[in-house]
Amino acid sequence: MHMVQNLPRPGIDPSNWSPSPISKRAVCTVTSAGDSGIDDVPSALAAIKSCGNGGTIVFPANTTFAFRSQLDITGCVGCTIQIEGTLKLSDDTDFWNGKKQIIYVNGINGATITTATGTGVFDGNGVPYWKIFASNSSYARPTMVSINNSKNIAVTKLRFKNAPNVFHDVKGGSTNILYGAVPKNTDGFDVGASKYVTIQNVKVTNQDDCVAFKAGADYTTVTDITCSGSHGLSVGSLGKSAGSTDTVTNIYVKGATMINSAKAVGIKLYQGGSSHGVAMVRNVTYDTITVQNSDYAVQIQSCYDSDTAEDCNNAPSSSVIDEVYFKNFKGTTSTKYDPVLGNLNCPGAGTCNIYFTNFTAVTPKGKANFLCSNVDSSPSITCSGSASG
Repeated sequence: MHMVQNLPRPGIDPSNWSPSPISKRAVCTVTSAGDSGIDDVPSALAAIKSCGNGGTIVFPANTTFAFRSQLDITGCVGCTIQIEGTLKLSDDTDFWNGKKQIIYVNGINGATITTATGTGVFDGNGVPYWKIFASNSSYARPTMVSINNSKNIAVTKLRFKNAPNVFHDVKGGSTNILYGAVPKNTDGFDVGASKYVTIQNVKVTNQDDCVAFKAGADYTTVTDITCSGSHGLSVGSLGKSAGSTDTVTNIYVKGATMINSAKAVGIKLYQGGSSHGVAMVRNVTYDTITVQNSDYAVQIQSCYDSDTAEDCNNAPSSSVIDEVYFKNFKGTTSTKYDPVLGNLNCPGAGTCNIYFTNFTAVTPKGKANFLCSNVDSSPSITCSGSASG
């Protein structure tokens, strides 16, 4: 076996030299009461308090931990949270109503949330939350993991399932965030005000946006992602609030397989007028996208959530879409809009510079028709009618 050792520097007498000691990382093990009615989060908080400064906090395998309150990892400085067992959200829907997140990463510099063995699971126990939301849309469900005002954070290898709402969100000016090799989760990623977020090697099965690039997202990279049953890879929605200026810039997506989605990729903007704001979307690239039975290959909406088309026409959006590229698309859409492949309703009082390169995706009839409105550039596609939405 080849060994690497600390060797004395030239000019130092070896007889007076000894290697520097290597300090071991502190390890704290979280314990479970073994009762779903008893909160195990206090044990996790105690472990973070003891070992959070550069240590490792372990949720051991073959154990279920009841989450009946929020886990705020404040106190973690360069720590590793190693999940080998199962974290399971309680069914206390009254308690969680209005709580914004289950695990909160706030103001942290350096943390890894991972599994060493691949057995770690975070179960959001979604069913009771979904049922309430179906009958009461004002019920405020928590996000599973929320990163705010933090940097140098990695969430890797874990399995997430049954999210009550959104799986991940990142915001508050967070930087250098990595989501990697997540085997499966049941809701998507909301990327808000942040820089240098990377999402790679993930599979998402859900019924909403697979990844949503929201206001303030800057320098986000998504590679090798598979999305099933989703609303697609979406910029937005943007410009909802009166007086707001929402920006999404420098987004790069490469290597996405979009299965049974409402659209493969798209942009969602609210209409103009005094009740809404404006948006600026610039330098966005969707590259190497495989479309499998998704309704649209591309959709741009500038009347998102408008009551009627007339309302939107009376208050057209003045938002800017610029330097947006759709490259190397292949595959086949669903039959829903055949022979229309894409619907591009750009801002009526704004700017829309979009470009298509090596776009070979088609409808089941072999067509590649686009509905287009207010497109300023020459996108190298066939427009066969006016767009809507």
